[in-house]
Amino acid sequence: MAWLERLVRKALADVEPYRPGKPISDVQRELGLREIVRLCSNENPWPIPEAVSTAIQSAAKEVNRYPDPGAYYLKRALARKWGVSPSEIIVGAGTEGVVYALFQAIIDEGDHVVHCMPTYPLHILAAKAAGATCVAVPLTDSFTPTADMIIAACSERTKVVIMCNPNNPTGTIMSRSELLSLAAHLEGMQTLLVVDEAYAEYVIDPRYVSGVELFRQLGNIVILRTFSKIYGLAALRIGYGIAPKPVVESFSKVKRFFEVNKIAQHAAVAALEQTAYIEEIRDRTLIEREKMLSVLSDLGVKVYPTHTNFLLLRVEDADLVAEDLLREGIIVRPGSDMGMQGFLRVSIGLPEENERFAASLRKVMKRAGRR
Repeated sequence: MAWLERLVRKALADVEPYRPGKPISDVQRELGLREIVRLCSNENPWPIPEAVSTAIQSAAKEVNRYPDPGAYYLKRALARKWGVSPSEIIVGAGTEGVVYALFQAIIDEGDHVVHCMPTYPLHILAAKAAGATCVAVPLTDSFTPTADMIIAACSERTKVVIMCNPNNPTGTIMSRSELLSLAAHLEGMQTLLVVDEAYAEYVIDPRYVSGVELFRQLGNIVILRTFSKIYGLAALRIGYGIAPKPVVESFSKVKRFFEVNKIAQHAAVAALEQTAYIEEIRDRTLIEREKMLSVLSDLGVKVYPTHTNFLLLRVEDADLVAEDLLREGIIVRPGSDMGMQGFLRVSIGLPEENERFAASLRKVMKRAGRR
């Protein structure tokens, strides 16, 4: 059967599969625990609005019918929200669904994709799956990307620069001036800039510029957004992008035809109308984030500045701490999953979940003599 192994593409030989956050059911089954706190996937832990629940229930009555492959009403709603044309909207099954199809649409074998490191691992996997050569750009000591470092990594073979802003897993942002400088330089190189803004709704820093604003100014970049974070629709798998029309046309040739289901489309349309809910969730998250920062500071844990709904912690023996927390029923994300040994990424949960995490971390650190 050795010939079957030779069927695998050589470009994927050294690619490690993506490791998602551990599901609650796995922990319950493996450790026999009943109450689990999941702080590993940066989800919105609060209930979704009643109007969105109603939209889901209504759409569920029609699951015997195929969904609209063009997501007509969702694209119109997104276009109204952002002041762009529906023909500049792409929709997919979460950010990863959009990225995989996007790279399949524009990458030729051997093209270079430049990305920061560390970053969201699925960007790298999607690029390699499309046949690209990935070029990593290290972040600064403060975990921020710089336009100069990214530009220096580009060459005549660079077709795409992709970055998270805010960055995952560091929570840092590229400032308005840096992003404008980068976009202008890449335009001169005829290199496409793709900005993943999964956490943009949490940012309140005035130095931050939304890529959507940048798109309206320049029109030559791709902006990625998701309903999986602040909108609370992670299980429905729906994300979108705003892109130049030639990119949209190429994307439409390779995207999975019925990828975004009817329930997800209806829920997303309803969610876009819940502006008060989004503001409430952001405010609640920021309040809980400040509480967490205070508690972790009292514990002597190094926490890095963040513009998101998660924290990056430097912890001695981080992988062991993550395992010990798991035995306490607390799921966090080891930095080693994302190329950051010695770190933990911890989502902001409900108030009672955050309190339980802090108490469990205090217990784990005391037991191990780390304090």
